[in-house]
Amino acid sequence: MEMGNGTGPGMSGDFSGGGEFSATDGMSGGSNEGGGDGMPVMGGGDIMEMSPEIQWVFDMAWYGEAKREDGSMCEEHPPKLTSDGIWERLILKSVGLNIWQYRLPNLEIVILIVFFFWQAFNIMFKKLGLSVPKFSSMMLAGILLNVILTLSGNNSIIGEILVPKNRIDIPGCLGSFGFMIFWFLKGVKMDVKRIFKAESKARVTGIATVSFPIIVGYMLYKFKSVENRPLSSQHYDTLLLMESLTSFSGIARLLRDLGMNHSSIGRVALSSALVSDLVGLVLMMTSAFFASYSLIGGMLMLIEISFSLVILFAFVRPLLFKVIKQKREGRPIEDKYIYGILVVLCLSCMYWKLIDQNPALGAFFLGLAIPNGPPIGSALVERLESFNFGIILPLFLSATMLRTDIASWKDALTFYSNDEKKFAVASLVLLIFLLKLSVSVIVPYIYKMPLRDSVVLSLIMAHKGVIELNFYFYAHSLKLLSKDIFSILVLCIVINSLVLPVVVGFLYDPSKQFMCYQKRNLASMKNSGELKTLVCIHRPDHISSMINLLEASYQSEESPLTCYVLHLVELQGQDVPTLISHKVQKLGVGTGKKYSENVILSFEHFHRYVSSSISIDTFTCIANSNHMQDDICWLALDKAVSLIILPFHRTWSLDRTSIVSDVEMIRFLNFNVLKQAPCSVGILVERHLVSKKQDEEQNLKVCVIFVGGKDDREALAFAKRMARQENVTLTVLRLLASGKSREATGWDQMLDTVELRELMKRNDSRMEIEESSTIYLEQEILDGADTSMLLRSMAFDYDLFVVGKTCGEKHEAISGIEDWCEFEELGVLGDFLASPDFPSKTSVLVVQQQRAVVNDD
Repeated sequence: MEMGNGTGPGMSGDFSGGGEFSATDGMSGGSNEGGGDGMPVMGGGDIMEMSPEIQWVFDMAWYGEAKREDGSMCEEHPPKLTSDGIWERLILKSVGLNIWQYRLPNLEIVILIVFFFWQAFNIMFKKLGLSVPKFSSMMLAGILLNVILTLSGNNSIIGEILVPKNRIDIPGCLGSFGFMIFWFLKGVKMDVKRIFKAESKARVTGIATVSFPIIVGYMLYKFKSVENRPLSSQHYDTLLLMESLTSFSGIARLLRDLGMNHSSIGRVALSSALVSDLVGLVLMMTSAFFASYSLIGGMLMLIEISFSLVILFAFVRPLLFKVIKQKREGRPIEDKYIYGILVVLCLSCMYWKLIDQNPALGAFFLGLAIPNGPPIGSALVERLESFNFGIILPLFLSATMLRTDIASWKDALTFYSNDEKKFAVASLVLLIFLLKLSVSVIVPYIYKMPLRDSVVLSLIMAHKGVIELNFYFYAHSLKLLSKDIFSILVLCIVINSLVLPVVVGFLYDPSKQFMCYQKRNLASMKNSGELKTLVCIHRPDHISSMINLLEASYQSEESPLTCYVLHLVELQGQDVPTLISHKVQKLGVGTGKKYSENVILSFEHFHRYVSSSISIDTFTCIANSNHMQDDICWLALDKAVSLIILPFHRTWSLDRTSIVSDVEMIRFLNFNVLKQAPCSVGILVERHLVSKKQDEEQNLKVCVIFVGGKDDREALAFAKRMARQENVTLTVLRLLASGKSREATGWDQMLDTVELRELMKRNDSRMEIEESSTIYLEQEILDGADTSMLLRSMAFDYDLFVVGKTCGEKHEAISGIEDWCEFEELGVLGDFLASPDFPSKTSVLVVQQQRAVVNDD
């Protein structure tokens, strides 16, 4: 095969069906004497008449791809990227090319194959209930392709697709670019300032996890005689350093796949991994300096690295901050800045390649220089992460697995291996793993972390993944690691990434992290006790509705009201969730967002306006929308809250006649909080302003629809507290099944009777009814249609309806209308009262009593 010199094709050969011909430089991009449609010039300018088939072959040769009669490929530049169709082979027979022999179709086929296999593994693990990260599924897909290639051979169709001969490995190159994008985005998400905010437990764990294995491994190597060292000093130092490191990027992705990044263990693990990663980078730079052949070379390398970091952090980062300041608030970042950052990314990787360092480090340090969060950091993550992680990055993992020698794995797994070097590598990896595991258990346990949590944390800190795989792959490309050692290290990473997450999944049960062993609900509180509530805010229009509801609740020196306000902000462009505690006196501390300041100012004004018996404490939660419920429940558990108040996911217009927003994320969050909350939960459907009337003659009219059950008792308890407030009139409407005995026959019915006994006594005295702000009514109901007619008749009589979520399951009052329930989180009656078909626009509060409690009644 002859390769063109870049100025024109240089192909010659015998093609079937067309005799002998030669293509000269006249086929290049210059003048074409006799010119037609790109017709080659033959024999000094005379146009050779050819059949259409031979003409097509010349056109294909002009674009750079052709095949001789003997089957050998002839490649020219620029190459032809796409095929003319699947019929090419059928028409040209032995001369034509298969569709997978073209570059673009070959890349597309490889992407489809890899995507199919890793998704198949991922779905299989989910069906089996195993907590296996997506990276592990991608590596298994590459191993499976390696096995298929080994069994079929390189000359088979699968071999031509996966390992094309005499061609650039385009899927592998694209995969390497995907890894650089991945590490760049992890740098964008990382907030280095959090290292100064980390707990001492996390800082000590992060430092000890890296330093302890290195110290022990170095001592063992130095005390061993030179004759008994199976590994060279270069191999040993590389393995010792890389196995001792803990990558923040890998840990963050692992916790995200396991759904633990918002848990208490996940927060400690992220902080520890951040400390460990920065310590590891310092050690890596130090080792590179001492590994230089001369002092001058080491100093030159440090100068080159320092120059890159100064450019990124002294020029690029301030420039981006200026761009952010000039951007109009509320508008997305312009595309030209995104493209400019991608150009700088490529230049940074090229620079680090020129100074003989891992190019991916240039991408990572550029990511650190990018301001995380909105608008630039979040825009980069939103545009690049999903496509890169799902399509491009799996190519890197598959290409790495295809370069491993599976046959060498058995020597590493055999204790009596004939190859001492392979066994030494596996033994060193196992030793460092045990050292990291032990120190990660001991340090947190000394800081009073439970032993079970310490073990889970140690398993997370000992995890290895794609970052370590890239460093080994880079070292192998530089001939620092042989293919056998590289293959064994890949095997260790595969086993680590498969086993450790599964063990963590068995040891860590997220459903029990918010289990409460105390009753934290309103029904079990004393009437004069302190009420602690957690109010959640998503949007500005949630502020007034929550304040009005709290204002209508009773508060006094004997029965104070403590309100924790949690402003929920979606995490964008960051990996680490944040929970900020604001003090009302310290306005502007924390996120610095105007929206958060509005929340603080509004509740501060409410605190000053009402009375001193109300205590307000505001928080800002910056978290992933899929895990916000963890932060809500954790704060409720930590503050011993009795009631969480959530806003409904629908928002109505100012005239309360039309829906202006319908956010499914908020509805999903409400569902999850109802499932795992450690206390009672209320969902406020605010369509009519719930507030005390300033006019003494107009009271706030509240109606409790009581059917029966613990949720209804909880709703009644909250309404009773509201009735103690001035200018609040409470009506309790009890719905009874028509024709059935009113005597209590079950435990729940007996509890219902006890709760209503005081109201029933008041109902016997008209004088007490007239003097009291609470009215008790009973109504017999045949079925759900009766209930519907009754509620419609009283739709305009009240300002707020309070109902329980379950409201007496299998009761006649809801029979026939439960199938029409649109929003399950509101229950049957709550959904009916909040539906657009209900005649009035009265607000509704749906209450669910505490579920996650031991020894519940």
